Amino acid sequence: MTDAQIGNSEDTIFNSKELRVVSSELLEMSKRPARMLSDLAENQTWLRGNTEVSELCDDSRHIQSGETFFCLPRAGEKAGEFIDQAEDAGAAAVISVGSLVLDIALPHLALPDMDAAGRLLRRWFDTEQTPVHMIGVTGTDGKTSVAWMLREAISRKLGSAWAVGTLGWTRDSSDFLDIGNTTPSMLTLHRLLAVAQDANVPAIVCEVSSHGIAQQRTAGIPFRTAVWTNLGHDHLQAHGGFEAYAEIKQSFIHQVAEEGGLVVCNADNETVHTRSPLSALRYGHGLYREGLTLGWEQELPGMLRLRDFREGEAGEVCVEDIPLGEFHAENLAAVALTLLAGKHAQLKELPKLLSGISAPPGRMQPMNIGRWQVFVDYAHTPEALESCLCAARKLTQERLLVVFGCGGERDREKRPQMGEIATRLADVVWVTSDNPRGELPAVIASEIEQGIPHPYPAEVHLQLDRGQAITEAIHALQRGDVLVIAGKGHETYMEVADERRPWSDTEMAALALHEKSDMAEFRACA
Repeated sequence: MTDAQIGNSEDTIFNSKELRVVSSELLEMSKRPARMLSDLAENQTWLRGNTEVSELCDDSRHIQSGETFFCLPRAGEKAGEFIDQAEDAGAAAVISVGSLVLDIALPHLALPDMDAAGRLLRRWFDTEQTPVHMIGVTGTDGKTSVAWMLREAISRKLGSAWAVGTLGWTRDSSDFLDIGNTTPSMLTLHRLLAVAQDANVPAIVCEVSSHGIAQQRTAGIPFRTAVWTNLGHDHLQAHGGFEAYAEIKQSFIHQVAEEGGLVVCNADNETVHTRSPLSALRYGHGLYREGLTLGWEQELPGMLRLRDFREGEAGEVCVEDIPLGEFHAENLAAVALTLLAGKHAQLKELPKLLSGISAPPGRMQPMNIGRWQVFVDYAHTPEALESCLCAARKLTQERLLVVFGCGGERDREKRPQMGEIATRLADVVWVTSDNPRGELPAVIASEIEQGIPHPYPAEVHLQLDRGQAITEAIHALQRGDVLVIAGKGHETYMEVADERRPWSDTEMAALALHEKSDMAEFRACA
């Protein structure tokens, strides 16, 4: 989707029917009394004209008569076009950020940068002294799981908490609504903060993506805690390579630290460890390892042992009944240290707050249909696929099967890496389609195959029809096998060319599992 198609919104995935409903709900809940444009100007000297500001809108296509158009830097060279569109729709004024647009007939406030825009939004929404504890979670993998479980743990302790991220705006485990991107537009994020403040919600856990950082969508958001889960390979083409991608993530972490916030980082990821500020609190694998704030071990699936090194030998607790997979244990260690660091909980409370905690949809999600072990997982990076398959291997008595693909128009270098990982760790592999977008699925598959050693170390099937691949894999399951369907997780669509087509791995797997169970029952009766 091009900038021209998205108006001036910073969201790159915009305006499903559900998102419009959520936007309307947020708009109504975050309404503020009208103020004069000059009152919002702070000490900015570039103000031409004056008028009453009743509401702000950052998408020129959705301006209502009397609203003020909030024109952000992403508009680029099309800013004038979007401003004209907003004026035609009845905009009362323009607030522009960045380069000045001088030929505007409407009252116009020009802000120099996104930081100034963030301060203006704090004034507009009356959140300059907000009590809401904002927690930002960044990393290549694990953001959604950490945000989901941290929200649930804080809710258990304080009664409520929200999360904002890949799954949308999550108010509780059964109430999450699409908001467009992992990190929503700056205006949407400030609206959420205002609504949380009005509703006396004590904390929001926000996934902070590399795109969100690069586009400064979090400008003005008062993060008091930042969590850095890991750093791997994703979105590298969009940012100009791994080093640039790492610097973007690092910039967010250091900004929170410089502003007096707490930083929690994963000491097991070398890049995260070396790039984190000296003041960072570190979690890592090992109960007797130097340099950690919190150590973790998983002796048995579903159990996590934690040691707070600040508490000495007395600082050890055991958390039971956690989601399967060692990567979930690692994510829960991040949650635990964040709770301790932010004084949301004491060490002795962690078993109560974390035992029985749920994993988010599509993260090593068991299908629980019949006697077959099938998991749906969002893993779509080399690091996530390796973690997922290693976790599944520990549950496998016989063969490990995997269905996976790679997205089109994204990070081509990870395709052979994922091919190598899948065939090294699994016994049977189906290479299939996964959001091909504008690329040919066969081309993507051929690049995956380039990473597979010859002769193949595993049984490999090429089935570009994802539904057929899932069906074949489920029909191939035998007693003691485990199947992982990787890549789409919670997603309910498949991106093909410029179209989002309805799709669900869980629904397709459920159909095939019921069919397999019915066939088994028929044979037993016969």
